[in-house]
Amino acid sequence: MGNPGPSLTSTVQARERLAGRAAIVRLIRRLADRTGLAARRTARAPGPDNVHELRVATRRLRAVLDTFREELNPRLYAELKFDLKNLTRETGALRDADVQRALLMPIILGTPEITPEIRRDCAISLEQARSDARAQLRARMRATPWLARLARIRAAARDPDLVAARTEPLADFIGVALGRHLAGLRRRLGRRRFGARRLHRLRLRIRSARYAAESTLPLLKQRSAPLATTLQRLQDQLGAAHDLSEARRLLAGGLLPERIGAAFAAALAIDAERQQRRCRRKLRALAKDPPAEWQAFTDAIRQMTRA
Repeated sequence: MGNPGPSLTSTVQARERLAGRAAIVRLIRRLADRTGLAARRTARAPGPDNVHELRVATRRLRAVLDTFREELNPRLYAELKFDLKNLTRETGALRDADVQRALLMPIILGTPEITPEIRRDCAISLEQARSDARAQLRARMRATPWLARLARIRAAARDPDLVAARTEPLADFIGVALGRHLAGLRRRLGRRRFGARRLHRLRLRIRSARYAAESTLPLLKQRSAPLATTLQRLQDQLGAAHDLSEARRLLAGGLLPERIGAAFAAALAIDAERQQRRCRRKLRALAKDPPAEWQAFTDAIRQMTRA
């Protein structure tokens, strides 16, 4: 048989573009629904697990929106990003209080120099901060601005004008978008100077790339696990360095008596610097020689975009 005629080829391509657009629409709507569900659960019970689930849901949706930004209506994209960012910001105080307690209580309980009275006072102070933040978040989640924000997110995710008509195969677009994520990360991994703040920003970028891969690769019937696992290991290592820096910062807030707090802060500073050095060595090694899973993923995407 001869090659299909131009009209048949164009018809097949048009169907592929429509199918790709529909896949993006379904993904965004599904992630928006998960965000709404997590928000309702958190409103009923704003505990650490529900707050974490809500923050992860908003970040996953933000990562996908950024990946498909060129395909989205600019106004709706900006509105979604604004409302999602505010959801994350609203839960920040409670999340900080939960993290503060998780970081500091093991230090306080495991130190013989701290008297039972100081341990009790510290535990009460940390728990009171969590209780206050939980009450404030619960009140905000029942207020009109919060409910209106959730309604806007749902409406924007279902707006028929959110995703533009596609002009290229979905595999090409996802391959290019994820390729940009990885190329940007690799450039940053090789930097010579990495302070605590820059390491933290890099961790956020790694997390965003991981969420984008986990959400978009299944659209191409591709496994995200090899790449996502590599990124998560790196994210966790950088997270350990960030936790040490955060614990040091929190101790400086006067939770413990000055003499004890200063001693802890000095010890944590040494641990934080040691962990940061490990991270810097790991990052430079990855920049020079990416892991097999990373390179295999890059090669597979390259093949898909050439097909």
